[in-house]
Amino acid sequence: MGLCVSCRKSKNRVKGQCCNNKEFVSFLPAKSSKICNHVSVVAPNNETKCSNCLNEQVVGNQHTDVMASSFSNMNLTNPIKVIVSKKRNRYKQDGFNLDLTYITDSIIAMGYPASNIESVYRNNIEDVVKFLDQKHADHYMIYNLCSERSYDKTKFHNRVKEFPFDDHNPPKIESVKPFCQDVHEWLQQDSRNVAVVHCKAGKGRTGTMICCYLLHSRTCATADQALSLYGGKRTQDTKGVTIPSQVRYVRYYEQLVNQRLHYTGTTLYIKEFVLDPAPSFMSGPGNLFFTVFESFQNDKISQRLKSEVYKIPVDAKPFCIKLDSCFWLKGDIKIEFYNKVMMRKEKLFHYWFNTFFVGAVGSTDVIDYDKQQQCRALGDDCFELVFRKHELDKLSKKDKQHKIFSENFKLRMIVQKTSEPTTVSSCPRVEQDTTPCESSVGSSDESDEDDWDSVVMDPELFDPRGIGYRILSECELASQLNSSGGESHSEALMV
Repeated sequence: MGLCVSCRKSKNRVKGQCCNNKEFVSFLPAKSSKICNHVSVVAPNNETKCSNCLNEQVVGNQHTDVMASSFSNMNLTNPIKVIVSKKRNRYKQDGFNLDLTYITDSIIAMGYPASNIESVYRNNIEDVVKFLDQKHADHYMIYNLCSERSYDKTKFHNRVKEFPFDDHNPPKIESVKPFCQDVHEWLQQDSRNVAVVHCKAGKGRTGTMICCYLLHSRTCATADQALSLYGGKRTQDTKGVTIPSQVRYVRYYEQLVNQRLHYTGTTLYIKEFVLDPAPSFMSGPGNLFFTVFESFQNDKISQRLKSEVYKIPVDAKPFCIKLDSCFWLKGDIKIEFYNKVMMRKEKLFHYWFNTFFVGAVGSTDVIDYDKQQQCRALGDDCFELVFRKHELDKLSKKDKQHKIFSENFKLRMIVQKTSEPTTVSSCPRVEQDTTPCESSVGSSDESDEDDWDSVVMDPELFDPRGIGYRILSECELASQLNSSGGESHSEALMV
């Protein structure tokens, strides 16, 4: 029992009563203590009370609200935590109210065990310690997936392991198997052991890795089964892992497990992007550019390319971006698309893919190897990857009304696989494709040439105008010398 907002401002506050004597939940914190000069009286239960504040217990000349701590826990903290956890299922048994769910008898998904002010709306780390020590004493291992934060591991008796990656992103494909193996080894040691997996919210990243383990342990035969099991257990609306790139990586791991593939680094380069149909911007023609990132062994991503700006005309035709640059990509790749508006950039969407899985399964013309990303073989180690609108991260949420991108929008990416280069001269020139679409030649924004030129982090693997512009092979050099009638070596290189 307490006072509602209106009664706090009325004389009912003095009487310690609320309108209609109804219980309520207030988000206003109660004062824990204050100085009181009122005369103390003895209440019927022999507790010393303030004569004007009958709900408060007197200690000397101070009185404290006897409901302050319970108010903080029941009326303030728990409702906020429920709101923050949204549709995630909570553990509400044995006096606990935690953002925590048993996916299986031995796999637990939970939100971040927080401290200080963050514990007001997330799991309090002390509550999590109490829960685990009470329910699974000496038989739990925690797996922290957060790359952005950590906590005192000694609170959990140092039974914490870290497999970090960034929020709203998939893990490095090479880190998934070590995680699954570690979890499996721990659970096999004792039938009472449990694995507790968490990220920040305990949903996307947590679900991605748990689904991969469900495949690894053969608990689920397919990615669809794993995603469905996790979504049904963790959430009230069955929407567990919802970020397209994270779902894509669960399907990648399904391929590795079910087809017993051995992952190796595969090298390719991008020849062309096709936006079909072209996006339509209310302000007029679009100014599109993209960036390409590559993930490395140190869990960092490095920008490999920032493209020039391409003007998109106001029509619904497919729009092609043909790359005359040659830069190699290997492993986990992130591509971001932006629209440049005045002096700022507006992010449209991004997506992750891994080069190993491009044409890695079978030899048929159409490879629907992850049920999201279709890969069509074009010949000569060339492949067309198709990403539909709902398979591009953030696009469906940002453009629900299809004002910019059509409901049937597809991004087609033409790539070519090749052996890993040892020198720049081994990089083939990107050939122009004859796909009928709006040409992007001459559509760059030349007024911002200095600010928006291509930026490549590794120039040794990049030739900005195709091979032969800066480095001539021995045969080409000999031909140049013969045709010039003995001109100098330096003069030939300047041609």
